[in-house]
Amino acid sequence: MEKRKKADERAWIEQIIAETEADFAARQEERAALEKQWELNMQFLIGNQYAEVSSRGEIVERDDAFLWQERRVFNHIAPLVESRAAKFSRVRPKLAVTPLSDDDDEITNARLAGRVVETAFEKADFDAVASEVTRWSEVCGTGFYKIVWDAEAGKKVGVTEDGDIFEGDVRLAAVPPFEIYPDSLYAAPAEVRSLIHARCVAAEEVYRLYGKRVAGGDVEVFGGGMGSAAVRHDAVTVIERYELPSEAFPNGRLVTVGGGELLYYGELPYINGENGKRAFPFVRQACRDTAGCFFGTSVVERLIPIQRAYNAVKNRKHEFLNRLSLGVLNVEDGSLDADDLKEDGLCPGKVLIYRQGATPPAYLKNEGISSDFSGEEEKLLNEFVIVSGVSDVTSASQNAKVTSGAALSILIEQDNSRLLISAENIRRAAVSVAKQILRLYRQFMTGVRLLKETDDASREKVYYVDRKALTSDEVVLQSENELLHTPAEQKEQLFRLFESGLLTDSDGALLRGVKGEILSLLGYRELDTTGAVIRLHRERAQAENAAFARKTPAVSALDDHVVHIEEHTRYYLSEYETMSEREYRAVEAHVAEHKRRSGADPGQARG
Repeated sequence: MEKRKKADERAWIEQIIAETEADFAARQEERAALEKQWELNMQFLIGNQYAEVSSRGEIVERDDAFLWQERRVFNHIAPLVESRAAKFSRVRPKLAVTPLSDDDDEITNARLAGRVVETAFEKADFDAVASEVTRWSEVCGTGFYKIVWDAEAGKKVGVTEDGDIFEGDVRLAAVPPFEIYPDSLYAAPAEVRSLIHARCVAAEEVYRLYGKRVAGGDVEVFGGGMGSAAVRHDAVTVIERYELPSEAFPNGRLVTVGGGELLYYGELPYINGENGKRAFPFVRQACRDTAGCFFGTSVVERLIPIQRAYNAVKNRKHEFLNRLSLGVLNVEDGSLDADDLKEDGLCPGKVLIYRQGATPPAYLKNEGISSDFSGEEEKLLNEFVIVSGVSDVTSASQNAKVTSGAALSILIEQDNSRLLISAENIRRAAVSVAKQILRLYRQFMTGVRLLKETDDASREKVYYVDRKALTSDEVVLQSENELLHTPAEQKEQLFRLFESGLLTDSDGALLRGVKGEILSLLGYRELDTTGAVIRLHRERAQAENAAFARKTPAVSALDDHVVHIEEHTRYYLSEYETMSEREYRAVEAHVAEHKRRSGADPGQARG
């Protein structure tokens, strides 16, 4: 009976393995053409721009030129991608967590959740991961974040017979599109019901992660070197097949297969979706979304036809110039030693010996270089700008025409507007990553975590948080798209405001608190010692705003009365419609006391 049970179990395991491997093979075949496009994009990025996809689906070198034809590469794709990456490095959105209600505890919890996200981003080096994901999306059209819970991360909290116990932490990684296989290429991301993550893992690592010995071999991995395939030895392809919750599997299903073994079988491990549902541990980021397709379109793919045409124009131009400078010699058949001429060419001082009585060798007449070359070259350079959204390839003659600051600002604004869609995709991806991080902490965090933060005055703040405080996972963007205004534009606008007198009082002195904001924008916030103290006073006043519903806070002699009056007045003007009579009286009395102590007219308290 026991043998039969084991035999049935083994048959079931083999069936699961076979189904998973067959599904993976089918998805590989379906995606093969798309992969070749990604490989071609990479080839063009590194400068191999005479490559093409053959009829057999292979990357081959084009060989349709004469021996004398030039095949130089004038790579504009690489600097354009680098310029776009530099611009996108500024897109690091400021995130906040909104409370579930206006209850004081919920407001506090939302602030703590925001600190949790900030700390997690710092520990996971989100900027570096985001840069890598963006590189994949720029070259291949799509990049992915993988957000998982690492039970072996963090501080050690105990020891058992099985080994050390750690508090665990979130782990964030960039995943190339080569490793992601949806159930359909022609479905919107929200419509995908199952997803395969296939990755190359060393055999020893499989044993460490899953506790099973597998036989390793040679596995080809593409994309690691951005353009070339590499072979990893003693490794296996681990197939993780994620299925969203369904009637058959209410909590979803995760099947992991590798080296002919079933490594994991169970429900989806993470409650990381909306409304407490289980979802894929991935966040997708596209360069440009394509309607009805899972994978996006890359900027490199759209630049390839322009790059091919540009290389052709430049090479034909150089060939024409060579003919113009060297000339084409017209000789009578048999009048001279053609082999000698072919070998040595027409070097300076060359003596041509021709048969007596024959027509002397002579150069064919050539007209000057056509203006069509320059016109077509300029058109193609403009096409680079239109498609990529950056003007690095514009010619010196074009730039010379732009002399005014206003005109330059218009050009910069036009460039940035073309990049806004991709930048907005980066921002939305950051929000989705933050949401999954909060949900993982809420699911797995045990005990109390200590969070530290250093403020502008180099003071260290300490926060304590447990998972009960993570009631809200509504992450929102707190800042506008960073590409809407360049740092130079912001600084120029700031100087204009200063010159107009809007930032100064009647005596020409800077308004209170403005100095700190100016220094911060210019990148010298550490010089603003006074501003740091003002910000501390403002934080204290904001904390008092949250307490007015319960009590009337006492006014301290150490309070900055001007700051407190401003903050409390702002609070009153924004919340007066929902204030109770008691809260209104508390605000009024508190502000009046501040005005009394500052020497202002207490009768203006309601203003």
